[in-house]
Amino acid sequence: MVGPLIVIAQLPMHWTLAENLREIEAAMCFAADEGAALCAFAELAVTGFHRGIVTEGVPQKVDPALQCIADWAAELELAVAVGAPSFTPAGRFNSHVLIDEHGAVPARVHKNGLTAPEATFFQAGTERPVATLAGLRCSAVICREIEDHAAVLAQLQDEAPDLLFWPGQMRPDPDKPPVEPWAHVQDAMRLARDMGAWIVQSNWPNALNRPEESALTGASAIVAPDGRLVAQLPVQGLGVGLVVLGDDTVRWVPLDAVHRTMQG
Repeated sequence: MVGPLIVIAQLPMHWTLAENLREIEAAMCFAADEGAALCAFAELAVTGFHRGIVTEGVPQKVDPALQCIADWAAELELAVAVGAPSFTPAGRFNSHVLIDEHGAVPARVHKNGLTAPEATFFQAGTERPVATLAGLRCSAVICREIEDHAAVLAQLQDEAPDLLFWPGQMRPDPDKPPVEPWAHVQDAMRLARDMGAWIVQSNWPNALNRPEESALTGASAIVAPDGRLVAQLPVQGLGVGLVVLGDDTVRWVPLDAVHRTMQG
């Protein structure tokens, strides 16, 4: 069965929330012009994933930005999965925010499997909710959580999601032997097969804290429910990928063409 058109935003990371928000708006406008039903963004797409999150990742900046994205989603009739900090009485979370095509937020998936540096800033999540976006049951597996196979299966196998967003996993682990496909992509292939769900990665194409680590960033993967790697977007590519679930054809659009949608 052929599913909806999804736009995978592989956008440049900026130091400020305002710059990242402009990139998100441009990608959403482009996606709507193309007739997409969903637009997927990277881990902490709103703030950027860098040391500046200390000043950018605060409620007075993040919450209005998310409201803008929700308003655009409603105006464009476009569902969105976007990374941003969330703030609750229990703490601050690294979340993937699921916004439906009406601008409502039916779920926020808080990252469960934090790295040690992340745990100094974020609280770990304990659940993995599922919400319906564009008629698909969706959840998220954030960055290195793709390795937590048993834990993710236990949380989701009774929920029967159609689509798992996979924001992050910026590059192959340099401490692991090089393999093809990369080890973390193989993890995604196994999880997709065992879940019977699509996995759509939305990765950053550049690193800011340590720019030298940008060499193998990007390359966002699309994995079918049978565990087959359908395609990967360009390494270090700045732009968006368009994929119709169930169709192995993936179209790549460079960033300058995405920006022209806003200029027009």
